[in-house]
Order: sequence, then structure tokens, then C-alpha cells
Amino acid sequence: MIPELYCSSGSLCEGLTLIVVSCPYMANVMNTSTVHLIAPKAIEHLTTLLTESQRQNVASYGVQRAAPDTLKYYHDTWDFFTKFEDEIEDYFHDKYGQNWLVKFAGSSTGVYGMVNYMVWTFVNEICKELTGIH
Repeated sequence: MIPELYCSSGSLCEGLTLIVVSCPYMANVMNTSTVHLIAPKAIEHLTTLLTESQRQNVASYGVQRAAPDTLKYYHDTWDFFTKFEDEIEDYFHDKYGQNWLVKFAGSSTGVYGMVNYMVWTFVNEICKELTGIH
């Protein structure tokens, strides 16, 4: 069965070609209700950036405690965000609805802090999805 794909506006996306890539970590993601192929490039990047052990640590303890060297600092999370901005925003829109940005803006004192919080939350959630640890 081919899943229906929805755009961030909530309407059915038509005229799109779905390309399925064989990736050993996508099996867990495909079975979740939150990802729905919204962030395939970011997920692929995370599976190459983090080892399985690192993904398990992030899923268990959070990226704040188990951050790899590549996601520790504001400039790292800023680079990650700018590279995958559309996928991150679509993921949070799908997960939290239209007012998703309020969740992050209300918990931050500046743009860099907000982006850092968004990326860390995104990485935490994706690692949980990939490992099955909740």
C-alpha cells in the first residue's frame, strides 16, 4: 500500500513522485505515525552523522547530554537547521500543528537559542523514532 502524502498545509500533495531509497534505518521510521517521510534528507544525514550507539544515547538521554561533537554548539545547530530547514519545519508542523513555532519561540531568548532548541528537539525525536526508544 502506498501512503498518501500531505503537504505542510494539510492538503493532499498531488503530482509528486515518491522515490523510495533503501536505507536500513528507514524501516523503523516508516512504521511511525509522526515522521511520514517528512524529513528523509535530515534522517539520512543523521544516520551517517551518528552511530547506532550515539542515536540510542540521544534517544535515551537527549542531545543536551549526549550531543555529538557535530551538534554541540550554536554554529553547529545553525548549520544543521539551514541545511534542513524545510524538513524540520514540516516535521514540527505535522507534529504540533499551525502554531508549532510558538512552542520554540516561547522557550527562547533569541534566534540562535530558538534554532538550537528546535534542532535539538528534532534530533531527539528522530533518534527516538529511529531506535524505537521512547
